[in-house]
Amino acid sequence: MSSAIPTPSTTTPTTATPAPTRRRRTLLTAAVGTAAGIGLLAGGLSPAAAHAAQAPAASGTVAEQSAEQSAERSYSSPVPAGSGAPTSVFGPRGDSFHLGTDYGVATGTPITAVTDGEVLRVETGKTVGDTSPSSALKHHTGNGVVVKHGEIGGDEMYSYYGHLSAVDVKPGDKVKAGSVVGKAGNTGNSTGPHLHFGVMVNSDEPNGAKWTSATNTGFIDPHDWLKRKGVNAGSDAPVTP
Repeated sequence: MSSAIPTPSTTTPTTATPAPTRRRRTLLTAAVGTAAGIGLLAGGLSPAAAHAAQAPAASGTVAEQSAEQSAERSYSSPVPAGSGAPTSVFGPRGDSFHLGTDYGVATGTPITAVTDGEVLRVETGKTVGDTSPSSALKHHTGNGVVVKHGEIGGDEMYSYYGHLSAVDVKPGDKVKAGSVVGKAGNTGNSTGPHLHFGVMVNSDEPNGAKWTSATNTGFIDPHDWLKRKGVNAGSDAPVTP
């Protein structure tokens, strides 16, 4: 649950059969990098961004392959194995647009970073039902963490973990894929314990804007982004940092 003016989401956990941890480690060669640059200029950037319904699908293209072949990097599910399918997906929801993916997990469930990065901002002072804006992310509510991941596939990438009951990191901390950043909760504008997971492109504070080809900044579909990195969040176990 969680866009700028959200309608609270239903977050009853579902179950799924755990799958093995998946890691994706690849090396970006100079030749692929050059081809990717051409693809980006042609509008083939960020296969993740295609899920904002603003850009053509790039499946199988050099641009998509290059985005997946960032410098050697591991990726992880933000929630434990068996957490189940998302309880609310990225996209239109009622009269608003849900700018992330919700996973229904119990309060206190460890929430993990999806790839290496540095903690940029945190919010720790929110309680259940507090609808005031978070200092971690303006359009969101509750306790949360923003992590800067650096350049991935030609874009500066950031991730957000919201509605936490506890935050276990502080700004400036370095995290690895699978590092615990906090505990799931129900803080802010939320009707039940869950993780709101978001991914932002080329902006650490899009202020509620989804990605468009015109701006090349904003929120993209985070569940799909991880899936193309080889991670099925909610099914796969987090990796070991």
